[in-house]
Amino acid sequence: MKRIVKLIRASLIILLAISTPVAAGGDWKFIANEEGVTLYSRKVGGHSELEFKGICLIAQPLEVIGNMLSDIASYPKWFFKCIESKRIPMDLSPGRGYYLYIAIDTPWPFKNRDVVYKTNVSIDYDSGKVIIKSTALTEPIVPLRSGYVRITDSQHRWILEKVSSEQTRVTFINRTNAAGPFANYISNPGLRSTTFYSLKNLQTRTRASNNGNERKK
Repeated sequence: MKRIVKLIRASLIILLAISTPVAAGGDWKFIANEEGVTLYSRKVGGHSELEFKGICLIAQPLEVIGNMLSDIASYPKWFFKCIESKRIPMDLSPGRGYYLYIAIDTPWPFKNRDVVYKTNVSIDYDSGKVIIKSTALTEPIVPLRSGYVRITDSQHRWILEKVSSEQTRVTFINRTNAAGPFANYISNPGLRSTTFYSLKNLQTRTRASNNGNERKK
């Protein structure tokens, strides 16, 4: 009987070890608080580049921020170095999902990058929280472009949290391998700039939109 109990306990330990998720990344390390955007970074197992996180408060309702993020065609106006963006017409039903194509202006002498994301949106109405998660595809559902390097290893997360009826906490988490022979050289500086300036530009764009609405009144 004791032997059976020991075997059961051993089996449970093994099952727990298998089912317990391993942390994808280490602890977040504070980088800076610049112009209302707080930046962090951390190492992620299996990846040479860092993962960056930016957090800011925007004086707009959560629905306004959500509408801006869902307006794919407007990304070149605020998403850092984005020169083209479009929704790929492919059915991901059921659920709130879509495919997203983004082309990125990359400084000379490097080639421009582009990427196709599979994007899913989850909404928790009770807590006032929206999570938009994008994962780069490895399959070329959009044909490769001459003069571009296709990114196939990237994850973005936008987290929108309702602070009040007129204020939203926006978190942008970004890990991208820039691909190509110089990926290690350009990934981390590009990630930091993309995280910071995308949030900063989003703040500016929402502020300008709010001022325009006030003038109309």
